[in-house]
Amino acid sequence: MAMQSAPETSRHPGGSENTRTKISRLLTGFWPSEVRAIHACRIFLQRESDCKITIEEALDAWEGRIGKKWRAEKMRIDGQMQLREIEQHKSQIAEKEGKELDWEAAAHDWIERHSKAWRDWWESQPASCPDTAFCP
Repeated sequence: MAMQSAPETSRHPGGSENTRTKISRLLTGFWPSEVRAIHACRIFLQRESDCKITIEEALDAWEGRIGKKWRAEKMRIDGQMQLREIEQHKSQIAEKEGKELDWEAAAHDWIERHSKAWRDWWESQPASCPDTAFCP
């Protein structure tokens, strides 16, 4: 697939406000780690083709060639890390509060108490990206 060269939309390196808003809108709904991976994919495609790649072209390549496999691997990694966190939570409850929770109760408690904060933290970590070539 030949990538088309995109016209420059700004005179300064950060791009125009319009361009940033458009990119932000197009990337709404993706995980933060996936957004980083899509941007890295775009850079890779630009280097490979030696021309500017639009965000739409990068998204087409991402969805067509990379995203499905990347997401499957991300879900596997995320699941493993969440299981580890729940096991640690279960141990901490036993140690600090002196009560033994079965795994299901510990999982429910961890989800209620910690999952949102953990997800926000985890998405900012380089390890949350299954392919470090796509997550700077």
